[in-house]
Amino acid sequence: MEFAGTLFDPSELRILESDRNHAKAVFANMLLAVWRKETTFEAFRRMEAATTELARTHPGGIGVMQIIEQGAIPPDNATKREFLRVFAALDQPVKHYSVVHEGTGFSAAIFRAVMLGIYTYVRPKFPHMAFDSLAKAVAWHVQQQTPSRQTPITEVALLGAMQALRREAVRAGTESR
Repeated sequence: MEFAGTLFDPSELRILESDRNHAKAVFANMLLAVWRKETTFEAFRRMEAATTELARTHPGGIGVMQIIEQGAIPPDNATKREFLRVFAALDQPVKHYSVVHEGTGFSAAIFRAVMLGIYTYVRPKFPHMAFDSLAKAVAWHVQQQTPSRQTPITEVALLGAMQALRREAVRAGTESR
């Protein structure tokens, strides 16, 4: 499957799950997630299974990009421990990983500091970043795909996929009220 076109084709985004808290999808060789409200233990645990499945179909490696929306509730301690466990287990299949929290100010700075602490504690072998803008994260992931000859994608296509997943997360959140 090649994503050489410059436009996003919605049929190339495969929604894995969505509920009032989050949405997950696969686009090319990337696992995408949007966390709107709570990062629940079970939803996060299912990311490991989705990552493993995606890695089986993309032996050259995969990317992971997550967005934590403003106003999202930090995970509880059990979920934080699960995050550390899953993050450490991803060393083999993951070739690039990012978390995006768009925003400024104290809460955004705290979020990025927490991510830096996690990265320092786990010390993953793959490139990983915390971003303050989706556009920066998208550009970085597309750049990371190139050297390893992973599935080629364009910035426009990846941005379109993430925007579509955000819309799905909002839709699922609205319908579950």
